[in-house]
Amino acid sequence: MLKRIEDLIGTDCPDLPALLDGLPMGIVMLDDDGRVLMLNKALENLTGYRREEVRGLPCRHVLRSRACVQGCPHGSGEGPGAGIETDCINRHRRKIPVRITPVRVCDGNNRPVCVLDVVEDLTALRETEARLSQATGQGQIIGRSQAMEKLLRVVPVIAQHDAPVLITGATGTGKDLLAEAVHKASPRSREPFVRFSCGPMPEELLDAELFGRVLDGSGEFKAGRFQQAQGGTLYLSEIADLPLAHQGRLVRFLDEGTVLPVGAIKPVRVNARLMASTAESPEKLVQDGRLREDLFHRISATRLHLPRLKDRGEDLDFLLHHFLGHYAARFKKNITGISPKALLRLNEHEFPGNVRELKNIMEFAAMVCTGDKIRTEHLPGHLTGQFDAGPAQRSAEKVRKPARKHTEER
Repeated sequence: MLKRIEDLIGTDCPDLPALLDGLPMGIVMLDDDGRVLMLNKALENLTGYRREEVRGLPCRHVLRSRACVQGCPHGSGEGPGAGIETDCINRHRRKIPVRITPVRVCDGNNRPVCVLDVVEDLTALRETEARLSQATGQGQIIGRSQAMEKLLRVVPVIAQHDAPVLITGATGTGKDLLAEAVHKASPRSREPFVRFSCGPMPEELLDAELFGRVLDGSGEFKAGRFQQAQGGTLYLSEIADLPLAHQGRLVRFLDEGTVLPVGAIKPVRVNARLMASTAESPEKLVQDGRLREDLFHRISATRLHLPRLKDRGEDLDFLLHHFLGHYAARFKKNITGISPKALLRLNEHEFPGNVRELKNIMEFAAMVCTGDKIRTEHLPGHLTGQFDAGPAQRSAEKVRKPARKHTEER
């Protein structure tokens, strides 16, 4: 069979196995009964099988795929080149996302000779899609700038370990989302992710909220945030807002893995990963006496920093159009873009509230927009100067520019 196929290609063509080995995607050659004639090098690497050991086996024993039972492309009836996206299990039991495209080889009389299955490894594509996912749900953070790409690359690595994590970044940069992204990429992802904002609170109540409480007389126990995060992750936002005494108890937890509930005699062991964040420089917080130095050293061994939106390059335009599409769909409006003048206003803005502020701006703009484009009058007043100018000045500007706004922005 293989000799017959080589004859079809012609004597001037290089050796067929060498030709297929030179291709970057996987190729399996099948006979009319769906049995393997050969694999090329790329598919050997993908599946873990050598061509000699699988020759003559049914295709389903090599490309062990959902498609074998849910819709084999050979029987789809959609003609040559009609492929499917599925996954296969390689020799090492790793599930690999792939696209399988069958190509039927015929002789000079248009008689079928064999089938070549082209197998493309989609792993890198799927990883990129996941990293750049545009969903705005909790626990997902996105970006295409160099700074964000670098940050997102280390998240899966950090997620595999239980070391404490300190996340820094200005207000609105997405510290909470980054913390949840680390949790969701970790082996603890099936267990709770518990947030706690370290804002002002009476110390006794703070004790109970964090470490739990034994109820007087009844002997019952009310779980605190540490117990609620058992097996998962406890995330403390703005950790420097905790009183220094409570910071000391965090040091004890990190050293011993135990906490002492209010009213309890013996400490309770807790298995939870601790993550914390601050919008201020932790070094300055230590210098100012607001963050214990011993706590800082324990939580900052693994440190992630989120840059300001204005320092993220192309992410501003990227996120702007993403949020616009999201809120246009949410409000069921046919908004197709942003006028040049409105876009200029947005690009000139400093965004002190960072990504959170951009998201809120686009939600407001999509909400009040009545046409197919976001224009300057749809932007919040602090962007258009409406809140800065007095009534007389705004009236004068309307007289000077009677009805040109829509024309200029089209």
